[in-house]
Amino acid sequence: MRLGMMQPYFFPYLGYFALIDATDEWVVFDTPQYIRRGWVNRNRVLSSGKDGWKYVRIPVEKASQLTPISHMKAATACRLSVDVIDCLDEYRCWRAPFYDETRQLLVECLSDAPDDLTECLVRCLTKTCEHLQIPFGPRLYSSLDMTPPANPQPGDWALNTATSLGASEYLNPPGGRQLFDPNAFREASIHLTFLTHQLTPYRQRAEFVAGLSIIDVLMWNGRVRTRELITDYQLEQVA
Repeated sequence: MRLGMMQPYFFPYLGYFALIDATDEWVVFDTPQYIRRGWVNRNRVLSSGKDGWKYVRIPVEKASQLTPISHMKAATACRLSVDVIDCLDEYRCWRAPFYDETRQLLVECLSDAPDDLTECLVRCLTKTCEHLQIPFGPRLYSSLDMTPPANPQPGDWALNTATSLGASEYLNPPGGRQLFDPNAFREASIHLTFLTHQLTPYRQRAEFVAGLSIIDVLMWNGRVRTRELITDYQLEQVA
């Protein structure tokens, strides 16, 4: 069984969905500390402003700096679909070819959204995967009955989770390569593999802006081409 584990993000970029596509089982790592101005509750979409992009987000209630993601609450869940879709009105003005299709997905994801942030994010990920016909059966780390690693280093969470769930392989993006000890994975008889996504440029309204939310990809490409872009990745097994 090939396992992937990441924090939940708000309509993340193509590479996140490539990881989901390449795994057999997915753990939503919802126990780390919520980081303000991170990717958990916001992402970037195209804009006509000077930067070429802007943020689209789920506002969250004020909380202690030590609050885990699993305890965060959305501040305006009842209006979330309206606020997000209003933020994307430029796509309608640009006549993005798949605006209506993508708008409907957002309505399904965000209408009557729960105020629990993790639940809302997992709902968005699940419905987006359904839209793209990517199998996805997430499990919340906070609900797993396992003993966390003692005095963990960042890479220990992945190894401990993979061992506890009986995974034969653990998959991660290459940006986290320095966090992992390949020898520790070998000793546990778990293959450590890194996925590199190509982030192939696609047609936008002007000069291409890479690494935007899946929302932007869907607006310009629709579900079929977006699915093709997601699968443009390579796997490198190092342990």
